[in-house]
Amino acid sequence: MVQELEEIEYHKGMLEKGMKPTDLPVRVWRGTKIPAEVREAVNDEKLLSLGGDYGNKNVGDPMEYDYLKLVLTGDTVEITVFNRGITLFTSDNERVRRIHRVLCKLDEA
Repeated sequence: MVQELEEIEYHKGMLEKGMKPTDLPVRVWRGTKIPAEVREAVNDEKLLSLGGDYGNKNVGDPMEYDYLKLVLTGDTVEITVFNRGITLFTSDNERVRRIHRVLCKLDEA
């Protein structure tokens, strides 16, 4: 069975002291409302194989927080990136660069 992307949930923002990630604004796209360029970027960057946490959550206060939840027909992939800007600047992590390119597409959507 081929897994189909059914929903994207994206939390993004700066976490101040005492805030929870769920306090941040969330954007949700479902089914045909998922932009075609985002679907393409998720496939091109092979994002479904990159679930997990990235970056250093102890760098920076407030902390930059990106949380991406990709809901598929029979599975869910969750990706969290702490301090994405700092991580991109200070590391040579291709996985973070791939995630960043998709998140940029979501920011534009």
